[in-house]
Amino acid sequence: VSPPSRHKSVAILAQAILSHFQGRWGFKCPPRDLPAMSLRRAIIRAKEAVAPLRKTSRKDQTRIGTYPVPPEASIWWANRYQVPGGEIKQSFSPYQQKIMFQWFWNAPSRWYWRFSKWAWPIGIPYLIIYIFVYKSCQMDVEADIRAKAWW
Repeated sequence: VSPPSRHKSVAILAQAILSHFQGRWGFKCPPRDLPAMSLRRAIIRAKEAVAPLRKTSRKDQTRIGTYPVPPEASIWWANRYQVPGGEIKQSFSPYQQKIMFQWFWNAPSRWYWRFSKWAWPIGIPYLIIYIFVYKSCQMDVEADIRAKAWW
């Protein structure tokens, strides 16, 4: 088998470019090597999708500490086990609780800070608009109905 000539590779590249722009600008190109190009394009895209975006830094790779977990309890530390039927069970381990406790404990103060931060710039103007515009219009309409069609 002879290696592909430069002319053939240029023709394949031109075919790929034309097939790429075929749907955008409406002109047709002959479907000569289209399945081969589609397969090549799919392989390249699959390789790009699997590749990691960036490598983890050395600082984040180092372990901060170790926990005294014996080897026979490592499956319990990972907090997963599989029953004979094949069902995988998982629960909320003490280690996970240690991490998430801070988040749950600080949630009320965090939301109070968020609401108090936006109370004057957003909350009070909306409250004034609601009272003076919407409610006053609603009361005017009810007064007009009572004056004309109240029985």
